[in-house]
Amino acid sequence: MSKQQKEMAGDYEVIHSLRLGGKVMLIGYNPDDKDGKYMTCYKESNFMGEFFTSAIASDDYMEIVKLFSERLQEQMEKVKQFRTERGVPLETLGAEHCRKRGEGENLAGKLIILRPSSLSPEYRTADCQLGYAAGGFGCTPNAGGRAVYFRELYSGEECRWNIGDVLGIADPDKLPEWAKQKVAEYEKTRAVKEKERGEAR
Repeated sequence: MSKQQKEMAGDYEVIHSLRLGGKVMLIGYNPDDKDGKYMTCYKESNFMGEFFTSAIASDDYMEIVKLFSERLQEQMEKVKQFRTERGVPLETLGAEHCRKRGEGENLAGKLIILRPSSLSPEYRTADCQLGYAAGGFGCTPNAGGRAVYFRELYSGEECRWNIGDVLGIADPDKLPEWAKQKVAEYEKTRAVKEKERGEAR
């Protein structure tokens, strides 16, 4: 990154940055800042832009490194707990786990696989990659939209991805056993709900 493109956190130049467990942690440097030459904080973002939280500054670089390391350790523990609670094998899905998409086939309602590269490194695992496309303009070929609304198979949590983040449509026969069981559970629940809706009409 050139001097004209330096990453900044307020008036601090970012000299270290690491994302882990859904949080980005920074160390910044500004020799002219009266609160301290070195600073550590979290970087967050939403539809309104980027902002920085829990910033602490000091003239002692090692003090800031220590705090940065403590925050990093907290995030490591969160990721460990996340993996322990899920209890599924650490494996990554690739193109070999996808079936061929039909010409003009809509992704809505299909079980899809996200590209590993679109996920943070600690979440590049099959349980985070697999989910159902719940809709969005990106589901329809040549629709001009990018959004794909994604319902994670493992947890049922929903979020938004772009169509470029989608690796393909999952081939059920090539999925890990735990995923096949989850798919069977999902399909059973969906069948019950559809039956209940039909009876309510």
